[in-house]
Amino acid sequence: MSKRLLFWLKVLLLLGIACMVGKALYQAWGDDALSKVAIDWRWGGIALAGFTGSMLTSACVWRWLAHKMGDRSPTLPLLASYTYSQMGKYFIGKVVLLLMRIERTQRFGMDPALCTLSTLLENALYMISGALVGMLAIVRITGEVKAQYRPLLWPVTLVLVVLLITACAPPVFYGLVNRLLRKIKKPEVERRNRLGAATLALAVLAFTPCWFFGGLAMWGSCQCVHLVPLADCWWFAGAYALSVIIGMASLLPGGALIREAVLGAAAALQFSTLPGVTHADAVLLGSAVAILQRIFQLIVEILLGLTGLLLTRNSPR
Repeated sequence: MSKRLLFWLKVLLLLGIACMVGKALYQAWGDDALSKVAIDWRWGGIALAGFTGSMLTSACVWRWLAHKMGDRSPTLPLLASYTYSQMGKYFIGKVVLLLMRIERTQRFGMDPALCTLSTLLENALYMISGALVGMLAIVRITGEVKAQYRPLLWPVTLVLVVLLITACAPPVFYGLVNRLLRKIKKPEVERRNRLGAATLALAVLAFTPCWFFGGLAMWGSCQCVHLVPLADCWWFAGAYALSVIIGMASLLPGGALIREAVLGAAAALQFSTLPGVTHADAVLLGSAVAILQRIFQLIVEILLGLTGLLLTRNSPR
């Protein structure tokens, strides 16, 4: 198969994914009530900027982790490979995402095993970071939870965070990885190639801007349907973080439906505090924000995915 034909097949794959997701969003927007929501698209630029910042931040942290693990491939092509592979998350289980990343990074000298390990580590640390920032949302919604469940909210949250942190402690994480590698008859990660606890903690901290960029995107989407003071949305970073990590845990393609449910509920809660907004109006506006979030995210993923594909198109294998 010629390189040009293969290139256009990949472009069609990306566009096909976009069309499938776009069709689902269009059908959701076809609801009679939602179709009456007035949208000020001028605020969409903020949402697009937020999603761009979030993806590029996570790409840089993944690249840094791979570098610390010994990879010395050129940085720009790897970042482009990362953005290209992100569209693979719209397939169940993220296996396609990993295969797309391995195929692209291997062209520039990255070892497939290292690419796999760094991607696993990136996702694990990303979820820990999201769980920590997600506490902002827990602080905000505590008063909204029924009194009978309120005493359980923080203990359950802290237990989940501790479990995530424990799973990513070097002895535990590499123990699990090596067990998996043994089952598939692949070489284990040698002790000298393992990252230390300080490096892993620094990576968790480095992921933090992702969530605040996501919170900014959420505020921009809210502005599209109803003006909301930015200062009142301080907890949106936490809501966005929870939507992402719960979506990742669900294993649904791109966290579909799960993320929309969490973001829609969070936006509705914020709208309900505004004067003149009824509960029904808040729920309607929150649903619109959830759909807009997916639209803006998809636009960014397509643009950065195609950019990544173009930047790595003519590179030698």
